[in-house]
Amino acid sequence: MANLVRPMYSAIEKKLAEALRPIQLKIIDESHLHAGHSGNPTGASDAESHFRVEVVSDEFTGKSMVQRHRMVYSTLDAEMKEHIHALALKTKTPEEIEAKKASKH
Repeated sequence: MANLVRPMYSAIEKKLAEALRPIQLKIIDESHLHAGHSGNPTGASDAESHFRVEVVSDEFTGKSMVQRHRMVYSTLDAEMKEHIHALALKTKTPEEIEAKKASKH
């Protein structure tokens, strides 16, 4: 599906890319998993109301998890107030990703 018909996905992608300059950005629309729930009462697959976002950015260096999440929520303030019902976040620094990779070897 092209981003032209996914306005919330596109807005999330654009705003987070500009604000956080991520090394990695993964956005998953999980709206279809919440059919009939608050925020997506019709269960429409194109509701764009529930998202999972994974961000790796140097901007998170030295910040607590709460501070990182506040950065994301602040960036997406208008979308959160108007359309997004739920936003699950994973926020990491490049160093945290590398450390995790190294610990697996």
